[in-house]
Amino acid sequence: MKCKRCEQDIEVDAPPNVNICGSCADDLRQEEEHGIMVAQEEALTDRMNREAYEESEQERHFDDGGGWRYV
Repeated sequence: MKCKRCEQDIEVDAPPNVNICGSCADDLRQEEEHGIMVAQEEALTDRMNREAYEESEQERHFDDGGGWRYV
């Protein structure tokens, strides 16, 4: 049987319902892991930006005193 992704022969000891070779399966796993890592980095960046925005909004009231800063 041929791999549906790269047209190479699938290993003879593969289960009957497998339609990609081991090499393509490894590639797909790496792509999935990379996608997860990118999503986690984006979520972390979004969270940091949100926290920075919220902090700036909390501190903004100090600058709304007509030029006076209350301590």
